[in-house]
Amino acid sequence: MAVKNSVATLSAVGAVVIVALFAVGCGSSASTTSPTRPCSPTPTNPECVNPPNLLTVTIRNSVFSPNPVMVRVGQTVNWLNSDTFAHTATDPGVFDTGTIYPTSAASANGDGVTFNTVGTYNYHCALHANETARIIVTQ
Repeated sequence: MAVKNSVATLSAVGAVVIVALFAVGCGSSASTTSPTRPCSPTPTNPECVNPPNLLTVTIRNSVFSPNPVMVRVGQTVNWLNSDTFAHTATDPGVFDTGTIYPTSAASANGDGVTFNTVGTYNYHCALHANETARIIVTQ
């Protein structure tokens, strides 16, 4: 009888230990998922923050880059001013960002321009006539 009780007690203790270990494992806050891959900056996503349909043109040293920027119909272009003075991106009659202040990606008129028509758009900075660039929109 003592052997039967010992076996029953050991079985019960073993079951409790297994359940306890399982409960501790389930309650753990440690993540077992692999970390997301770090972003590799690109000319149109220099800060690795853009959603897929947003492309960024950086203004640095009074130059728009990349130039030209290639986009597909439906994509949005934003301008990031990395200079110490204001700029604009203007294609008269088509779009005008308004003033883009230093260290800002937001313009006075919003956060970007969405292109819905195939074509080539030549734009410039309304504050600095020598600053020009091009956007080429494809299907």
